[in-house]
Amino acid sequence: MLLHEGLRLTLNPAAPDVVALVGGGGKSSTAFRLAAEVASLGKRAVIAPSTRIAAFQTAWAPAFLEVGAAGLPFAAIEQCLDQHGYCLLGGPVVGDRRLGLEPGEIDALARRAAELGIAAITVEADGSKMRPLKAPAAHEPVLPAATTHLVPVAGLDAVGVAIEERTVHRPELVCTVLGLASSPPPHLTPAHLAQLLQHPGGGAKGRRPDMRFIPLLNKADTSLRLIYGRLTAALLAEQGVASLAARVGAAGQPPVVERWGEVAVVILAAGGSRRFGRPKQLEVVGGAPLIVRAVRTAQRCGAGPVLVVTGAEDSAIRTLLTQEQAQVTCIVNPAWRGGQATSVRAALQALPATVEAVIFAPVDQPFLNALLLRRLVQAWRVGADLAAPWVDGELRGAPALFDRRYWHELAALEGDVGGRRVLLAHRDRVVSVPAEATWLYDIDSEEDLQALHGGSPTYVNA
Repeated sequence: MLLHEGLRLTLNPAAPDVVALVGGGGKSSTAFRLAAEVASLGKRAVIAPSTRIAAFQTAWAPAFLEVGAAGLPFAAIEQCLDQHGYCLLGGPVVGDRRLGLEPGEIDALARRAAELGIAAITVEADGSKMRPLKAPAAHEPVLPAATTHLVPVAGLDAVGVAIEERTVHRPELVCTVLGLASSPPPHLTPAHLAQLLQHPGGGAKGRRPDMRFIPLLNKADTSLRLIYGRLTAALLAEQGVASLAARVGAAGQPPVVERWGEVAVVILAAGGSRRFGRPKQLEVVGGAPLIVRAVRTAQRCGAGPVLVVTGAEDSAIRTLLTQEQAQVTCIVNPAWRGGQATSVRAALQALPATVEAVIFAPVDQPFLNALLLRRLVQAWRVGADLAAPWVDGELRGAPALFDRRYWHELAALEGDVGGRRVLLAHRDRVVSVPAEATWLYDIDSEEDLQALHGGSPTYVNA
């Protein structure tokens, strides 16, 4: 997965992405690689640090322009972008460092983005003295007002290592933020890293509600570091914080190894069971009503919140789930007679803003295995925006996963159709995951139910 995909950049010069990178462990590499990515797409980007950078880093860009007392050289910037697609801006050299731009200058560049065709501006917004981890000083970070993305970066080579000067910039501040004694130096754990990255005195310093906040766990280039990254990312996801495990410095490989965040499971249980003849959601299979079985399976997935869309049997379903003490959110769809699309829309409107992707699952698959749901989630983590089960050479439509990039298409569905229509419209982008046919056995008729029971069905009339 590429950086611009993981960060969800829109790449629209009319509203440019201004990505501020803070922390340590690969900010400069990320700033340059992201700009190069944008240029490779035929769009334009500018690297505009707001803090000092090493003087030698000017050689990392295809073109460099010095910004002096006269202000931004807009004509020269446009010329560089015409020729190279991206360029680096910086101030004069002082010693072995080059000064960064003032935040107001970066804001001015963002205001001229549409005119210059600039889709993204990457901003290294603090320094770390080449350490993989840091805590910001009082004057840091230096964030432009135009910042749209705040990306705290941390090197996973800091995990499992003592919090001291050799690996951490300002170790005493890191310990203060984490509430740890600095002597003897404690070792950094994934839990510490997750806490530091989202702390208002750490990686989240300067964060505004209108910014997209997404930590980047860099140097996930060994098995052990990837494990550390996954542990950290899982802890962040539990707090509703999306993150990326990356290897930005690995040449010839996609920079993002995995993306993490909340993945909700939505159980569609609003229908009136007209063809079935009675409330299908309440039928007992294997000792439990279908709705209870579906909720238990969804909870075993463990990737995010579980929502149940109710309608015709709202009261009965809520009673059963209360008895089950299920940690779910019930969403009533008053327009359930309008078809499955209305339930999909109701669910999308109710999803928390922290959810990155959603799995829609029907209530009538009694043998659905949580392993399949976890496979869908893992497909999303490694880059699939759409994922669905593959059984006996056929792509099935439920359960299926949809990244939020496709939610607007789901919300536009009408009638008795679900996500399968979106899957078919983008068949070349759907990632299939293996499943067993029994997992997807669904109950559509009395005959289906009797085949399971071997006789008369049993159901709950709650």
